[in-house]
Amino acid sequence: MSSLYISFAAAFSVMAVVDIFGNTLVILVVLTNKSMKTPVNYLLVNLAVGDILVAVFFGIQYIITPVVTHPTGLIGDLLCKLVTGGVPGWVGAVTSVFSLVAIAIERYSSVVFPHNQNRRLTKRKVKFFALVSWILSLLWAGVGFFITVYNPVANACVHSWPKQVYANIYTVGWTVVAGIIPLTIMGCLYSRVVYRLWFKKQENEATQRAVLRYRRRVTKLVIAVTFVYAFCWIPELTIYFLGFTGLIQLRQIHFSIASGLIFFNSTVNPIVYSLQSSTFRTHFWYLLSCRKLCRINRVNPELELDEIVTTQGSAS
Repeated sequence: MSSLYISFAAAFSVMAVVDIFGNTLVILVVLTNKSMKTPVNYLLVNLAVGDILVAVFFGIQYIITPVVTHPTGLIGDLLCKLVTGGVPGWVGAVTSVFSLVAIAIERYSSVVFPHNQNRRLTKRKVKFFALVSWILSLLWAGVGFFITVYNPVANACVHSWPKQVYANIYTVGWTVVAGIIPLTIMGCLYSRVVYRLWFKKQENEATQRAVLRYRRRVTKLVIAVTFVYAFCWIPELTIYFLGFTGLIQLRQIHFSIASGLIFFNSTVNPIVYSLQSSTFRTHFWYLLSCRKLCRINRVNPELELDEIVTTQGSAS
């Protein structure tokens, strides 16, 4: 057992525990608190589900698979496709990316067109966005279900393409699908949102100021999550692109680092929620301490205003 494996296994184990625990808290907080059941938070739940998939299947691929005797033949190939090759984890990772795009669309519609009823993000539209994100991620990352096989010589699950040109196209496609397109869409939408919230003259009524504070708080949260996504995905996509162009020779260490960055992205999202949102922090604390959620408002009266503003914000 190499020291490199021990290092990666230790890091991935920590991230798996934090990822599953933190994102499970996010799901429970949103689903068990009426004030948290807003369109943007439902999209964060969809994001959390994708992140949990990353933790489970990346953990299996990089922690468990290297130290167990992997079956060969048809059973070995099926295991690689469905479990040990990490393919469902990549489906979850791409779903997280598409969820971030959906969140950007929600913020743009809510802030730039607050009084347009046709642009209001209803629960039905949230379900549509969530379904589309999973379908698109299955169509893209699900390619791994067909090309992943077990290689007994390398003692690992690998991609087996019928022709190298398909591998090259798919590699470049990752840069476009998970990098250029999402970042371009989110960059354009959030630039409009930031201008509207921080630079455009606002109405001075007390209710409008409260709504503005809520929208700024939520927007800062999702922009922080987007920055973390860019920080983690751009190096990963760069590694694969450099390998495609032949500027570097891709080795197992490169794949491990790239997967580790995506793993870190999924792990750190709940931490970002805690750092950026006092509401999330409070609900996390009460959930962890097993206290009755109805006591939150008595302990922190400001959350009563949060609930009112949340309702107004979700209606806009």
